[in-house]
Amino acid sequence: MAHFLVEYRELGNPAEREAKRPEHLAYRKGLGAAMPLAGPLLDEDERPIGSIVILEAEDMEAAEAMAASDPYVTSGVLALVSVRRYRIAGMKPPANAASPGNP
Repeated sequence: MAHFLVEYRELGNPAEREAKRPEHLAYRKGLGAAMPLAGPLLDEDERPIGSIVILEAEDMEAAEAMAASDPYVTSGVLALVSVRRYRIAGMKPPANAASPGNP
């Protein structure tokens, strides 16, 4: 399996963002281990301006299909900017992440 860096751009549709949020979160949660990292890109006022996702997929075609299937994309909340092959060279969990001794 390969990793892919996916970039999305916010399209400025806050009402649709709110309406599709449960579907979007369920979709991303459903990706499970195939999505090791995801989070919004923020402007200086902490408003979302896009999103970055790391996906694990068999190939570019599969990664592009996964990225384009997000309900935020299909409903016009986010535009898919790019899907690029990516190699994770190192990863450190956030300080507040759950661990075996820190649920």
